[in-house]
Amino acid sequence: MGAWCVVVVAVLGGCHAAKSRDAELVPFPQRVSIEEYTSRQLLEISSMAVQVAAETGGELTVMGLPYVQVCGSGDTQGYRLVGYTTVAPSMSFERLEKLVTENKPDWAVTVQVDKQIDRDATRGIQLIDNYGGMAEFKFSEDSIAVRSRSACLPTDKPLDDPGQFVLPSVEEAFPGVHVTVSDNTDPDLHPVPTLTPGAYATPQSGAQSGAQSGS
Repeated sequence: MGAWCVVVVAVLGGCHAAKSRDAELVPFPQRVSIEEYTSRQLLEISSMAVQVAAETGGELTVMGLPYVQVCGSGDTQGYRLVGYTTVAPSMSFERLEKLVTENKPDWAVTVQVDKQIDRDATRGIQLIDNYGGMAEFKFSEDSIAVRSRSACLPTDKPLDDPGQFVLPSVEEAFPGVHVTVSDNTDPDLHPVPTLTPGAYATPQSGAQSGAQSGS
């Protein structure tokens, strides 16, 4: 199970890796930096999560905070950003699909829609960029969860310090929106995994996590 699933297993009942992509991935040196991804793409995904909650008139709950992982190796070593995980009241899958496809950002080069319901009674819609990152909207009868992870992205900063990046606060990611923050985000209860290139994180607090090198 991928590291970006750490805080959402209980809510989502599982996690699926990004599926095959129609578009060829952009080579590592030509990708946007993790700083640019953080300041733009992460916030656009948060904005879409707000739209999902607004569509049902329900409250948005933050189930997981963003964090950065080391990824890749050698000339392709960089960082991956795992974004906010949010949960909102459910709507019909058709309504969700319409909302996502009509409001998808310009970086979403591929939209993948699960044609069948998974064994855990969920269906997903994935927005995939041409670097290999994705945002997923996970539908169930009771809720819709939104989560994301970037591809491995370059930076000019040191490559051995994921904690050096300043990530958007809840207030910055969801400005003007009433958001409930779950205790799942308490690092004392649910520590964020620490990763090194090519290594796997030790499962913490009963959550499974692991590094994914490459894209």
